[in-house]
Amino acid sequence: MNSTPSPSLDVVDQQIVTLLRVDGRMTFTEIAKRLDIPEATARYRVQRLLQSGAIQIHAWPNPEKLGTPHILMLYLTVDNSQVMSVAEQLTAMDEVRFVAVAAGRYNIIADVYYGTHGEILDFLAKLQQVSGVVSYESQIVLKLLKAEYNPLQSL
Repeated sequence: MNSTPSPSLDVVDQQIVTLLRVDGRMTFTEIAKRLDIPEATARYRVQRLLQSGAIQIHAWPNPEKLGTPHILMLYLTVDNSQVMSVAEQLTAMDEVRFVAVAAGRYNIIADVYYGTHGEILDFLAKLQQVSGVVSYESQIVLKLLKAEYNPLQSL
């Protein structure tokens, strides 16, 4: 990520962010058309938002199509002095797709994607080797009803 300071987002920038949240591959031409601005302006603003780190554009994989259709939600209690170390170790694991440091009953919340029960057993064995994990609870997701990030209504 670039160290360029984040730009202050005006109304047009906010509208561009909203459009790209719906379709990260939207062309500059389409953005310009929808916002009634010149294409060069759309291009410049998107590039500025990207370079500053204000936005990032990623592909959203479909776990079911990629062979990891199952999700295990983890709620970890971690020694307070090791929260960031444990979180960083989790983020380095390929099967872990979401990690958040939290306040409340659990220090860390994570989502683990897997294809077979054997893979989750392997993961849990690996988790037991992570120093600082005091305890954890897990839940298997039976049916995923929504997994997308929609545009914020305030934008």
